[in-house]
Amino acid sequence: MKVIQNLFLIFFFFFITKDLFAGLGNTTWGAGGIKRDIEVNEIEVDTVDKKEDKKKEKDSSEIDNKFKIKELEKIDPNTIGTITEKEGGLGYDMWAGSERNIIQNYLRNLPVNNESGTAIELMKILLLSNANVPKSNDPMDLILIRINKLIELGDFENAKLLIDLVKWVPYKEDNVEILIKQTEINLSLNNFDLACSDIEEKRKKFTQNIFWAKVEIFCQILNDDTNKANLSISLLKEDKNFNDDNFLEIIDSLIYKEEIEGENLFDLNLLNLVMTRVANINIKESYVLNDNPLLLTMIYRMSNVPIKLRIEAIEKSKKLLNLPIETIEEIYNSYDLKEKDKKISLDDNILLGTDTQSILFQMAITEDNEEKKAKIIKKSLELASINGNLTLISKLNLNSLLEIKPSKKLSWFSNYAAKSLLISNKKEEAMQWYEISKKEKDKNAELFNNFIELWVIVELLNLKDKENQYKNISQNEIFESINKFESKNTKVVFDTFGFYILEHFGMKINPQFWLINLDNQEIESKQLPNSSLISLLKYSSNDKKVGETILLILMSLNGRNFNQLHPFFLQIVISSLNQIGLQEKAFDLLMETLIER
Repeated sequence: MKVIQNLFLIFFFFFITKDLFAGLGNTTWGAGGIKRDIEVNEIEVDTVDKKEDKKKEKDSSEIDNKFKIKELEKIDPNTIGTITEKEGGLGYDMWAGSERNIIQNYLRNLPVNNESGTAIELMKILLLSNANVPKSNDPMDLILIRINKLIELGDFENAKLLIDLVKWVPYKEDNVEILIKQTEINLSLNNFDLACSDIEEKRKKFTQNIFWAKVEIFCQILNDDTNKANLSISLLKEDKNFNDDNFLEIIDSLIYKEEIEGENLFDLNLLNLVMTRVANINIKESYVLNDNPLLLTMIYRMSNVPIKLRIEAIEKSKKLLNLPIETIEEIYNSYDLKEKDKKISLDDNILLGTDTQSILFQMAITEDNEEKKAKIIKKSLELASINGNLTLISKLNLNSLLEIKPSKKLSWFSNYAAKSLLISNKKEEAMQWYEISKKEKDKNAELFNNFIELWVIVELLNLKDKENQYKNISQNEIFESINKFESKNTKVVFDTFGFYILEHFGMKINPQFWLINLDNQEIESKQLPNSSLISLLKYSSNDKKVGETILLILMSLNGRNFNQLHPFFLQIVISSLNQIGLQEKAFDLLMETLIER
């Protein structure tokens, strides 16, 4: 700041002196400073003083008019983000035309959707984009909501980045909420040095919140200062707001190195959970996990938690955790597969337990017979679809799936294989399975229905990429197959949702397709959001209100997947995303909907 001020003074001084010395000969800059070459005969001595006085008055007036010193506006911390438009953000003007109170209200009521991967991605981009916001008297309202939403999503790393950026913005007082979130994130990531930094000052400053007193005690123990810790514990017990028996039990274990039964611990908050990890207290399998993403994101990484609970944490998180395949494989491989587990039935309707996917995963790895391996993976993907974990389980079984060679005898598996491979962006491998589906589509109605689902996806891929076209059959050829089934008195009824989407993208669809599914009650059972929300969405997208449009789309989901909503509304969503320039995200949304349908 001082450097900027100095530069400004130099700049200011230069132009002042330039005006002041105008008409007084040539002005030059040199090592000795300013030099003026003045010819004496140009100045009458007897009028010098008067002229100088007038000159000063004139110059002073001109300077006042030319230079108006303004105090620099303070940086609004709510504008801060980790990604710019060039880096994939929504642009600095994403809130243009939106009112501050509306933005605040929408953000605060934004549901954390863990069913749609595309919705989660959109939400993160929205929360992390740096953007100008309408002025407000509250300096921290929006940034706090954004940080909290990122934590709800289990995205500690990005929440921490946002907090770190906010800390660089000068404001009168530290915000206690931000400091708590920062400390919790550091605790969860084992950054104890950062979590314990200035902890005594924070405890003294924020005396009304016992959180700081508890963290300070933990930090004192980490520093082997048990005397201070015991004194602090005595003071904490006297606080009327203190009510945390779990904390005291774990603290005793840390101080006295005594083993305690993890089954006596229940409903652990983040700090207590962290302390169990340091104390090496084994959490029992009977421990009931809540849906708090912040805790779930911690638990799957904790070695003192049974592998069943770690797997359960991953599957409860659904699409919130963007884990590398290697990490997923390592955790699921850690399950101790017993001989009785291998007798799991692949043909019956089995219930999805916390260990089911681990069993199927390990069975698929060790199975040499391709047909049996395909049956195992098919069962795994079926269960994943029911549980909303298709993306996670597809990534988990990717290597096993790639070991299976597409063949006619595995045509029953082609739909599952192709969709699963597309999720992992293995398009060419997916197309090999599609070719099998295409060749075997006329064998029975089930194979034909599976083919139709893939046909729509391939057509959509071709619409997006005009250069790399995949071979596909025509609509007329599809009707030829339908006629073959009807000649055998086999009625073919399939979901025409995909055709509806293709028509929206400009493909001419034969009207006969709509007749096939005319009596289908499934579409009628699909939900439409509140009519006011639909109207607001149309209004915001027409006015190119980028941020507001995305918020309304996310609000419309309310924890659901897009394929649970009515096709009519999905069309509105797609149109809205296209209007605000997010064609890629519109395509991703459609692919997700068609694959997971």
